[in-house]
Amino acid sequence: MTRWTQKLMREVAQEEREALGLAGGDRLDPYRLADEHGIPVYTLSELREWELTDVAHQHFFENTKGIWSAALVPLGRSRVIIENDAHAEVRRRASIAHELGHHLLEHAFEGLLLGADHSRVLDATKEKEATFVAGELLVPEAAARKAAFAKWTNLQVARAFGVSEQFAQMQMKGPRVIASRAGRKQLGA
Repeated sequence: MTRWTQKLMREVAQEEREALGLAGGDRLDPYRLADEHGIPVYTLSELREWELTDVAHQHFFENTKGIWSAALVPLGRSRVIIENDAHAEVRRRASIAHELGHHLLEHAFEGLLLGADHSRVLDATKEKEATFVAGELLVPEAAARKAAFAKWTNLQVARAFGVSEQFAQMQMKGPRVIASRAGRKQLGA
């Protein structure tokens, strides 16, 4: 079993971006990446055509909208992603990238997605790893550093990479610290 360091996860994300022909500052289309890996993405609304009941649709689409974003689901040896199309496009893009993070890191399926009380049963380490890979897929560290040195706002980063301002802020935190320290060093030199 691989021990996923940030360096290794960053390399995985970079390899995937390069395989799509993307430079560091280019916007990644997570749906295209899913397609490249042979993983179909279905929305909850599309599943209604396949007899998802109105009650089930309402439960996931409306009642648990704030809780449930997407899931990577095993179907035999294949995988599919089901996404909650009630969410904004930026959240959906991040959710697909997160689920792809699980796939790219070859996280094993451990049985239940929901517990008896309908709460999610998740491995915190795997979730952090998938979130890290999603960040590197959508706003790679090298691009975030360039944006930090250029003093981009969260809104500018969000628009450039197709993510939410909150996601942009998450990816920019470390690079902004680095840019700030470098600026202070220059002033003191």
